[in-house]
Amino acid sequence: MTPVGDLELINVSKRFGQTLAVEGIDLHVPHGSYCCLLGPSGCGKTTLLRLMAGHETPTTGDIRIGGESVLGLPPLRRGTAMMFQHYALFPHLSVLENVAFTLKMRGMGKAERHRRAHDMLAQVQMDSFAERLPAQLSGGQQQRVALARALIANPRVLLLDEPLSALDEFLRLQMRGELRRMQQELGITFVHVTHTQLEAIAVADMVVVMTQGRIEQGGTAQEIYTRPHSAYVARFMGGHNVFSGRVIAVANGSARLASDNGEQYAVPMQPMSTTEETVVWFSVRRDQIELAHASQGLARTATEPNAVCGTVQAIEYQGSYVKVTIHRSGHEDVIAHMPDRGFFPMQVHMGDRVVARWSVEDVHLLRAVGGRVDHSAVSGHPYNEAVDAPPR
Repeated sequence: MTPVGDLELINVSKRFGQTLAVEGIDLHVPHGSYCCLLGPSGCGKTTLLRLMAGHETPTTGDIRIGGESVLGLPPLRRGTAMMFQHYALFPHLSVLENVAFTLKMRGMGKAERHRRAHDMLAQVQMDSFAERLPAQLSGGQQQRVALARALIANPRVLLLDEPLSALDEFLRLQMRGELRRMQQELGITFVHVTHTQLEAIAVADMVVVMTQGRIEQGGTAQEIYTRPHSAYVARFMGGHNVFSGRVIAVANGSARLASDNGEQYAVPMQPMSTTEETVVWFSVRRDQIELAHASQGLARTATEPNAVCGTVQAIEYQGSYVKVTIHRSGHEDVIAHMPDRGFFPMQVHMGDRVVARWSVEDVHLLRAVGGRVDHSAVSGHPYNEAVDAPPR
């Protein structure tokens, strides 16, 4: 028997006129999982959530919850509840009446629905605010009320549309912990839409990265962050530098690559997996980049593998580490995350020439698609909330 909160999308597509919002989505979210749909605005993640909720109907494909198709069923009958980005609380109703509203629509008596609403408010630490109006609450308190209202219907799947976006940074950190705690305590399936990378990997068992209406990669938070399949995922998650070069030699389990401007890279690769002149794309995590002043040994970087020169463009102190952006003319910037105790003795300043180095063991090859390595999104993504993981 399929668990009640098991969610499955089978070849789901949705068109709005001539616009294809989501295309051929196949997704399985096991019962009791916390899944985050992650991607930039316009990638289709909210459309997908609305399809799950029953607020939109797929153009093609099927949606199953607990092993049964829910196509054609209204939201109340498919076992989902949705928590909206702006909470959508009724301003003229008390906190208690807001939470009890769904039960009232189902015909439950006043005494019983109020008892259950009090119990649910107690779970989110809001029972003492039961008689207040929404306007008398802070943003974080309103969010807790909206969560209680969604959960009181005892859904099989809870759908959350950017639930933390309206909160300040302190409340966002607090509430994402609360969401994770409640999901584990309730044991139901959560599907959470966000464009914030750090939010997704902090709460989710399963992260699904989307682009242009498609799923680019799905997996655990650790898999998505440490082993991106493509240049798009590596760049979007923000913790990786992306490089490419043509194969000029393969020997002893590694390949030597040359970039367009003559930089050379060594990457792990077996001879049978590539041929000379093949273009290879790979990524290196920011916390695996080492920096040195370019004044010593600058000439040898022309032939030294995995060493690139550039100019320090930005230095951002992050507490336990320092984020250093190195500009390379005609190429993507390289970003290094250096432990603070290693960075400050170096006396590196804006405008300095530096060499960025990494080892072949820290290279992560990106997925080949159609005989070529996927280099979608070849320019850097301007997402200022990308994950900046601290150094190892």
